[in-house]
Amino acid sequence: MKAEKSDETTTEAARTLRIDVRVSPDEKRKLQEKAQAAGYKKVSAYLRDVGRGAEIKESVPPDLRRQLVGIGTNLNQIARLAQAGKSFSNHEAQLVEALKIIRGYLV
Repeated sequence: MKAEKSDETTTEAARTLRIDVRVSPDEKRKLQEKAQAAGYKKVSAYLRDVGRGAEIKESVPPDLRRQLVGIGTNLNQIARLAQAGKSFSNHEAQLVEALKIIRGYLV
């Protein structure tokens, strides 16, 4: 999900003032990564929105979204079996694989 981004073309002309901020190479890299992950082309637009208090969310890549939907579906099926008092031991491998994928994205 992307945050609402300001319209760069209409407001660019109104921007006549600068704010200079010094950052370390590592800080710059992290800011660039965060801006890109949130779908911004320019770090300056990202920082303006952050400064205005906009809610910034990272974009979720389509392949990751598909995997998460599949994992959620499998977990719901396993939960239904467990709630019905049925054995879900034959789904244990799916559950372990789903947890492995989730942990891989949390690192």
